[in-house]
Formats: sequence, structure tokens, C-alpha cells
Amino acid sequence: MRCVGESAQPLFRSPRLAIRAYAVCRAQERVMQSNNRFRPMRSRVCQLAGLAAITAAVMLPVSSAYATKKPPIVVTEGIKAYRLCTGPDNLSHVIEGSIDQKAMTDVNALHFKETPAHSQYDWHAAPEEQYVITLSGTLEFSTTGGENFVLRPGEILLAQDTTGPGHRWKLIDDQPWRRAYVINQTRRQGCIRTKGRSCFEGLLTSRAQCGSCSGTT
Repeated sequence: MRCVGESAQPLFRSPRLAIRAYAVCRAQERVMQSNNRFRPMRSRVCQLAGLAAITAAVMLPVSSAYATKKPPIVVTEGIKAYRLCTGPDNLSHVIEGSIDQKAMTDVNALHFKETPAHSQYDWHAAPEEQYVITLSGTLEFSTTGGENFVLRPGEILLAQDTTGPGHRWKLIDDQPWRRAYVINQTRRQGCIRTKGRSCFEGLLTSRAQCGSCSGTT
């Protein structure tokens, strides 16, 4: 590889070649120090080679990082939902699933409510069968059957434990609980799916089976 008289343009195309060319130019400069006729051209080319070497040292790690970076994989399981129901032990239990987005159900009413941050509500049964759509606020629910779960904004709760001691909840973040209540027209299992089955005919998160899991409550 020559330094004197060689174009510097290819040096920028190959980072490793640019670094090697700069080393060759420095060696030639030491050998040809006595030859003043080539010094201006040699100095100019070596300057370009040095610039290419510096550019290569900076850009090579950056280009390698871009080459190995992969886009994030986003996995979604649909709209998460929980169903509260009363089991044959007269205790409330929870089933976790997701909304069946193809199903439709009739409703009687819709209303909204806001509860201040850090609030809590002790044991109580659902006043009526209803969907609860959380708009803001994160809550921890506990059932009399011994289960706990966290309800977050965008998740759905279907409260069907209208008998027995029910459940309790508390807000665990600094946001008020804003939610919409959708009152079911008939006492059905709703449009929620569990793994492998629809409408909460699947597995419970506890050992007890809800008496309302296979049909009306």
C-alpha cells in the first residue's frame, strides 16, 4: 500500500484500511525526512490518512452497535380481565382471563365514579353484577377466599360476588380511582376468556370452584 500520490478517498470506505494507511504514512515520513521534494504531498496525504483513522475509530463502534441492535418485541395477550364470583363455600374467589373482543352483552346502565388516592374499602359484596373499567389508579384486591390481585388502568373487573362476605380493595399508588361501572342486564358469565376456554369456564386461581362459573349465579 502506497502513501505518496495515492488518493485518500478509499481510506474512508474501510475503517481498518484507513488505520493501516495512517501507520504506513508515518513510517514513510520517518524514512523520507531528508527528501524535501515529497514533504508537502506526503504531509497532506498523511493528514488525510490520520483524519480517516480517527473517523474510523469513532464510527466503527457506532456502526457495530447499530448493526447488532434489534427492535423490541412487543407481546400482547389482549385486554386483561378479572372475574369475582362466590363459590360453594360462600366465599369470593377470582378468575383471571381476558376480554373476548368478539362477544357482545346487553347492559342496563352506565355510570362513573371517582375515589381519592390512598382510599380503601373493607370487606363487602358487589351491590349488583357489574363490569368495572378502571381509567386511573392502581388497586390491590383481596378476596375472602384468600386470593390477592392487582388491578391496573385499562384492565377490566367483572364483579359477580353479590353474596357472601365478598372482597376488599385499597389504592396502592398516588392516583385517584376513576372508573366506569357497566351494569349487566342479565346475570351471565360475561364476555371474558380464560386460557383455553371462554366465559370463565377455565381454571380458578384458587382450589375452590365458583358456583357461577358454568352459568348464572
